[in-house]
Amino acid sequence: MPEKMNKIKIVIAAFLLIVAIPTAGWAQFTETKSVNRRFKVSPETRIEITNKYGKIKINTWNKDSVILEIKVRVEDKKLAKLEKTIGGIDFDITDNTHFLIVRTKVGETSSSFEKEVQNLKETLMLSGSKIEIDYTVWMPASNQLKVENKFGDIFIDDYSGEIEILLSNGNLKSHNFEGKTKLTLSFADATINNLKTARLNCNYSDVYLKNAEKLTIVSKSTDFDLAEVTDLDVDSRRDKFRIQQTKKLVAQSSFTNFRVGEITDYINIKTEYGDVDIQKIGPEFRTVYLESKSTDINLGFSETSEFGFEITGTKTQTSFAPCIEIKKTETLDEKEKKVKLTGNYGKSGKSPKLTVNAVSGSVNISEY
Repeated sequence: MPEKMNKIKIVIAAFLLIVAIPTAGWAQFTETKSVNRRFKVSPETRIEITNKYGKIKINTWNKDSVILEIKVRVEDKKLAKLEKTIGGIDFDITDNTHFLIVRTKVGETSSSFEKEVQNLKETLMLSGSKIEIDYTVWMPASNQLKVENKFGDIFIDDYSGEIEILLSNGNLKSHNFEGKTKLTLSFADATINNLKTARLNCNYSDVYLKNAEKLTIVSKSTDFDLAEVTDLDVDSRRDKFRIQQTKKLVAQSSFTNFRVGEITDYINIKTEYGDVDIQKIGPEFRTVYLESKSTDINLGFSETSEFGFEITGTKTQTSFAPCIEIKKTETLDEKEKKVKLTGNYGKSGKSPKLTVNAVSGSVNISEY
C-alpha cells in the first residue's frame, strides 16, 4: 500500500509540474487609456450613458454641467490581442441642446463572425481578455437620465429627476429616487433606499428596497425583500416576496410565494401554485379578495375586526379561528366538492369584506 501511494504522489507531482511550466512562462500585458470631458447642459437636456465591462458611478452637484471621466484597462496574455482589444474600444458621444449621449463601443469594427463569437462569449461569461471600462460622472440631480450597463455595477447618489436604469449581470447601489423611476434588471442585485413612483422589470435578480410609495413590479424568478411599500402592484412568475408592511397589494402570480408582515387596507390577489402568508391584516381594512388554485393561504385578522365573509372552495381544506361564525354552508357542486361558506368574523354581522375563491390548496384564517 505505501508503494502504491508513493506512485500516486509522483504522478500528481509530475502533472502539477507539467501544468506549472507553461503557466510560469505566460506574461501578463496591461494597457490603459482614459477620456476626460466636460459638457454644458440645461435642465431640459436628456442624458444617456451606455456601458459594458465596468462600473458607472453617478455623482450629483448643483452645476449646469456634466463632467465625464472614463478609465479603460485591458489585460491579456497575448500582446497582439491586447492591442487589438484596446484599439477596438471607443466612445460615441453626442452633445447638443437636447441630448447628451455617451455610449461605449467594444469591437464594433470587428467582422460579423468576430462579433458573433464575442456575443457568445458574453452569453457564457467567457473572455480571453480582462476588460474594465469605468465611468465616473458628475451631473445635475434633476435632468432626465437613462443609464445602461452590462457586466458591471451602477452606483447613484440621491436623484430627483426622471430616471431609467437597465442593468444586467451586475449590482445596483442607490439611495433615494424622488422622480419617476423605471428599473430593468436581469441577473442583477439591487439595493435601494427609497422610491417614490417606480416600475420594476426583473428577471433572475435580487431586490432589496427599504421604502416606496407606488411600486409596480413585473418579474420572473426574482427574490424581493421589501420593507415598506404604500401601494404595490405585482405581476409575478416563480418569485419570492418578503414584505414587511404595505397598505395595498394587488397581485397576479404563478408559482410565487408571498410572505407579508402586515397589510392595512386593501388586498386583491389572483394566484396559482404558490403560497400566500399574511400575518396581520389591519382592523380597519377595506377589502380582501383572493382567487387561488393549488395555493396555501394564511390570513391573520385582528381580534378587534368585525366583518362578513364569503369563502368558496373546491377540494379545499379550511381552518378557522374560534371567533369565526359560519352562518350558512352551501354545496354548489357535490361531485367537484365545491362548497360556499358564509359567515362573520367577530360579533356583528357586517357586509362581506373578505371574499375567497379557492380551488385545491388550503385556506387558514387566524386571529392575532
